[in-house]
Amino acid sequence: MKKFLTLIYLCLLSLSVNAQQKSLNEITSFKIKNLGAMMDKNNDVDGYYLYYQVDKLKKGKREYAIKILDNNLNDIATKSYIDNKNTFLLQGKFNNQALMFAMANSREEYYKLVMFDREGNQGESVSIDVDKKEIEWLLHMRKTGNFNTLLPVDNKGFLFNYIKDNKKLGYGLKYVSTDGGASWDYNSPEDIKKIMTINPIEVNEKVVVAIEGSKKSMLSKTITFKVLVIDIKTGKLLFEREFERENNPRLISNAFLTDNKEVVLLGEYFKNGDNIYKDESLGLFAQINSLDGKIISDSKIGWKNEIDNLMPKKDEDKRGYIYFHNIVRTQNGSYYFIGEKYKKTISVGSVALGVLSRGANGGANFTIGNTVIFEFDKSFNIKGIKEFEKGKSVFSGLGFGGPQMQALIAKASGSFDYVFTQIDTDRDRFYANFIDYERLKGEKNKLAFKTIIYNKGKFSEDKIYLQKDSGKIKFRVLQGKLGHVMLMEYNKKEKTLDLHLEKLNIQ
Repeated sequence: MKKFLTLIYLCLLSLSVNAQQKSLNEITSFKIKNLGAMMDKNNDVDGYYLYYQVDKLKKGKREYAIKILDNNLNDIATKSYIDNKNTFLLQGKFNNQALMFAMANSREEYYKLVMFDREGNQGESVSIDVDKKEIEWLLHMRKTGNFNTLLPVDNKGFLFNYIKDNKKLGYGLKYVSTDGGASWDYNSPEDIKKIMTINPIEVNEKVVVAIEGSKKSMLSKTITFKVLVIDIKTGKLLFEREFERENNPRLISNAFLTDNKEVVLLGEYFKNGDNIYKDESLGLFAQINSLDGKIISDSKIGWKNEIDNLMPKKDEDKRGYIYFHNIVRTQNGSYYFIGEKYKKTISVGSVALGVLSRGANGGANFTIGNTVIFEFDKSFNIKGIKEFEKGKSVFSGLGFGGPQMQALIAKASGSFDYVFTQIDTDRDRFYANFIDYERLKGEKNKLAFKTIIYNKGKFSEDKIYLQKDSGKIKFRVLQGKLGHVMLMEYNKKEKTLDLHLEKLNIQ
């Protein structure tokens, strides 16, 4: 089931009496290019921004507007921005100091990083000369789900990741400071003889943790992965670690910095010789590293010997795979891994297509199942697993790559049910939010905005039902301030935009 992180057609059946609402009736025919929540350092909503086209001007110019609201939907600023008609938006992010929009222009061949402060005042832009081929490659890489383009560094700056057409194909990381610090570049070698890409999976006030991949050619099936840990202030490499296919293959999905300034790498481990994007892993691992690259600990937890024994007894299906969306560290030092089950299912009607295409996943669909939350102690010893029922949804696999690769693509396309997690400042409570398609007996099936609540060691659930509208009104769901959800409603006929801030019924 396609998820609605893109525009969807939904309306709430039940609305809070105290809902905060804002109507933008002055808008008549704008085209929304980007909108989102502005997150503070505690991952709570500090406000919202909208970036949209207002007018067509002479000589190939376009007028855009940046509208900024606070977390109660009050106006902060609306500013005008003029750009070339061939410039399009790649992504927009907020770092608690500024908004940055990454633009691209394939005709005039450049990237542009455009920055605005919290009041909507435009700062100095940064341009990067590229060619059309490099822009096409960046757009292709973003579709694979294994490529982060623009990453905010809280109260410090932004990291922009792009493709460079070197002797073969390489990468560029450009860090732009917003706090008066130094900006820097970290690039692949100019004379590389391999195809190299990089994917930053964690940026914070100390380091960038990125996965560098390299292979000899586009058709090569052997990919070498390295973990690069880069100093955020200087752009200097602190250490690197390679997980070779023939010796210690690992799929790294998450990384973070502990309170002791240690780098934790998390993911799945495999037997020697396995393909991490195709073969089934042996279990989960957590490796703790000092900033100079020393391995402090390396914990492994096997599926068969440990995890499967902790899975709820009611689960009679095969485990399949688990995609972890987020990791929450609570006040007591425990870590909670929030994930969804998924498994490969064969569509009989498309088996013939799979045979013809000879793809690794030709004819295969992937079914997304229940939510699972793994609890680990501060040393990453597993303490327990909670499973929460939700309806099944399906996404179609591509003709290449194994289930792990398909999960990355599903994440990029919004096919998983997970939407976001909210964490309170005391870190003793969090809300994991999903869109659940409920199949009900004796009545029509329903969509629900479902929240799994962790509150001081205990779990509970709540939901708000959603239903399809007539199609004239488009909705998008965004994260609200703690315990809230924000709904954007665009009435195509009346050409009005309404924003609703709804309080979840959570104690």
